Amino acid sequence: MEDAERAQKLVESHLALSRRAAAMVFPRVRGYIDFEELVSLANAGLAEAASRYDPSRGASFATFAWYRVHGAIVDGLRRATHLPRRTWARLVALRAASEYLENRAEREVAATRAGAPAPSGAAALTALRDAMSAIRTMYVTSLEGMREQGFDPGAEAPPIVEQLDTRKLKARLREAIERLPARERALVQKHYWEGKNLLEAGAELGISKSWASRLHAQAVERLRAIVDG
Repeated sequence: MEDAERAQKLVESHLALSRRAAAMVFPRVRGYIDFEELVSLANAGLAEAASRYDPSRGASFATFAWYRVHGAIVDGLRRATHLPRRTWARLVALRAASEYLENRAEREVAATRAGAPAPSGAAALTALRDAMSAIRTMYVTSLEGMREQGFDPGAEAPPIVEQLDTRKLKARLREAIERLPARERALVQKHYWEGKNLLEAGAELGISKSWASRLHAQAVERLRAIVDG
């Protein structure tokens, strides 16, 4: 009972977090779902986060919940709406970015506990630059997933893609994906091509959510080296 009460208090004290997360996504999907429905999806993610939160792992509840709330919103949209493929690609990239940043944060906490200094100064700026580059990589990968399904963004490509030679990038990215280790490649295809979250993709590959998260982060960092190259 104590655990249930603790979880309920966490939810009640962080409802504003759900609304902030919903407000970030809403401009992208306002024509397909009401804002309060989006908040309901976010609250479901918040409740799940509260039930799974382990303070001994080092992250604050707000940080832990933020990633799960975003994931719950995207998963709920996948089930409840029929979004244009371009909008869906952006949401897939948003969810992937949340999952990648969560894994990155967990690694930083583990390194700090092992005695490594927390990133600061130039190291912190480098970490931020790498994270932003990884997010760009995930969006470009989601666009490639759309192309695999027969949709080419073409002239609608956003500035982040317009700055690149898309034909060369497509070939390089495709080659990079093919060169990924088999399990990482399968995970990328399930996550970006099929739109499955890491829990679902991991289950189909016979691995846990946490291991799928590690594999996803590894794959993103391999692909980032190609996109940045």
